[in-house]
Amino acid sequence: MDFGGKIHSPRSGRHFFRVVVPTGFAALGLALAACGSTGSSSSGAAAGPKLDPSAYVLTSGSAATNGYKAEPNTDTTESTAFQDPVPKCMHLSSGDLGPASTAHANGDMFSDDDGTAIESGARVFGSADTVTRHVDLVHRADFPNCLAQAVMGELSKSGGMDGATVRSATAAPPPAGVTALTRIVFNVSASGSTVQVNVDLISIFRGRVESVILVVNPLTQASPDTLTALSGQVVGKLANQ
Repeated sequence: MDFGGKIHSPRSGRHFFRVVVPTGFAALGLALAACGSTGSSSSGAAAGPKLDPSAYVLTSGSAATNGYKAEPNTDTTESTAFQDPVPKCMHLSSGDLGPASTAHANGDMFSDDDGTAIESGARVFGSADTVTRHVDLVHRADFPNCLAQAVMGELSKSGGMDGATVRSATAAPPPAGVTALTRIVFNVSASGSTVQVNVDLISIFRGRVESVILVVNPLTQASPDTLTALSGQVVGKLANQ
């Protein structure tokens, strides 16, 4: 397959990914978790019955995650795509975004020997109306490209994945119960070699909770079965609010 540079076999490409991506993957997380929603402060948001956001993230001990190594996520920042520069790219105001979340949590980090890395996070809002607004936003045609550009900005600042370019950013048909599936493909270059890095953002918004799952996979996109299994665990949890 032509990635626009030196062609790597899957074995050498995955080695390249494991060496180069750790800093870059942290940047991918930053693109979703740097400063939370740009809406009003949570103290001004009307709160419904208390919900624990940690109940709506990926956890160990299920068929969906048993094939991965789990590590605690020490990052306590809020996981959200609705932070600058995404709202600016989409020409959104704080009024368009609505009140900030009332609570948030991040799940464990999962990885395997092939270089796949998975993170998840959840946010609770005082009103389901705010979540409904965000459902409309992740369905907008400009959301995938604006998210891709935000990730690119963080990659550039991190220096961990220099030479990365956006190959594609699309809204794909989501698994059952999933609000939106945003798929971004990067070409990542270093030392004269280029490999493909695939990023899937699974958005599951229901009731007063927004859960997201970030899947980063080298060389090939995550399979539909993988995305369905991961999202299915969280979809089931969001049914209980």
